[in-house]
Amino acid sequence: MPKKILIDEQLLDSININQKYPFRAKYLLANEEEKEFIFLLDVKQSAKFSLKFDLHHQEDQTNIGLLRVNYFGQHRNPEVVTEKVPIVLHKYAGKWFDFNEHHIHFYVEGYRELDWALPLLDDPFPVKEIKNNTDISDAFLHFCSRINLVTRINFEGVLV
Repeated sequence: MPKKILIDEQLLDSININQKYPFRAKYLLANEEEKEFIFLLDVKQSAKFSLKFDLHHQEDQTNIGLLRVNYFGQHRNPEVVTEKVPIVLHKYAGKWFDFNEHHIHFYVEGYRELDWALPLLDDPFPVKEIKNNTDISDAFLHFCSRINLVTRINFEGVLV
């Protein structure tokens, strides 16, 4: 579903982002045709350089995690594989992701929020690691593309 950034009840065609270190932003997203579906795009970068891009579906007071790209974070996948777990994730049951194994999380029905991940090296997401400021903005733009965000993002200033 195509989504646009929603600010003050307006769906934006473009937005200028002037972010410095740490890169943190939250944006509500909606579809022009089906405005009852609200999403949250959440970007968090910590002082330890952990970087996360999250997409959540907003429903009443509930946030349902749909997708997350995580750089420099730690995570362990569940040990138990149910019939709801996609086959591509089966070989990662119980896998421990350390700080330098960047990964992508997916919603899987029947599990807590975004419990399942696979290494970015095994996913088509193009930014496999973060080495500099350009990688951060590239990763953000690719995440926006992956979630079908059609609002044009213009970066102003320097991401540090």
